[in-house]
Amino acid sequence: MNAPGTTPAPANGTAEHAATEYAALAATALAAIGGSGDELLFLAGSTTDGLANRNSDLDLYVVGDFRVTGSETAARQGERTATVAYHEGREVNVAVLDPDALGRLRDAFHASVAGLSGEKGIAQLVDEDNLKILHRVRTGRALRRPDRLQELRDELGTGDLPAYLLNVAAVAAVNRLTDVSGELADGHADSAAWMYREALVHTGQCALAAAGVTVPSVKWLVRLLQREAARHDGTGCAAHVARRLLAPPADTAAAVEETRAELAAVIDGAGDQAGPYVRTVTRRKLG
Repeated sequence: MNAPGTTPAPANGTAEHAATEYAALAATALAAIGGSGDELLFLAGSTTDGLANRNSDLDLYVVGDFRVTGSETAARQGERTATVAYHEGREVNVAVLDPDALGRLRDAFHASVAGLSGEKGIAQLVDEDNLKILHRVRTGRALRRPDRLQELRDELGTGDLPAYLLNVAAVAAVNRLTDVSGELADGHADSAAWMYREALVHTGQCALAAAGVTVPSVKWLVRLLQREAARHDGTGCAAHVARRLLAPPADTAAAVEETRAELAAVIDGAGDQAGPYVRTVTRRKLG
């Protein structure tokens, strides 16, 4: 995964060409909000994650009290987005992030992270939009005010996002694997096979978070798992999950045991990233 500041160019070409394109994108975004150029503006999403294809949107974010002028405007929690232009056939979307909403997200995320140090369970940010914003702030490329982007990362605590996602995914994966075993024991093979796919998704997310990958959208899961597997010569939990997702096993019971062992290894290898609840309660259920 691309660390902050190592964003690929939005199109093929030299570094000089990429800089020109970034400047043009920034100008387009600022025009859509009526900005002065002193605002925090950053590029994020599949482009900065190294996942973009020829149809992927170019997603730009600005923080402040602005209205964005464009088409197909959508409002989400703390975010207002519009398509403002097209670049080589790709939509250029500008999202305005409300500072007050970011403050509420900061408080909620800090509380969730603080809860990881306890042994009574995991407090979850259940809204994927919140996770998306945290991830995109964490991995975005500043087009204006890089100093402010780093300040925002620090304020939101995005450095804690991998550990948070690891703990949440570990709990979800173990719970679903337990459900699968129950379905198998009661003779519901088809239901167990379906549940097992969900367990694999959570297991894969846990493995990715352990590697520092925080993309929240499941649509990219296979690409991300395959990329992580390639870093380990096709071995490890990410490779195991990718194979199982693409080729469901005939023997679900045997596959569950393999997944339990892989998940246990991820948790054990995570060290202090895994909180007390995961280390003492969740991990114990894996044997």
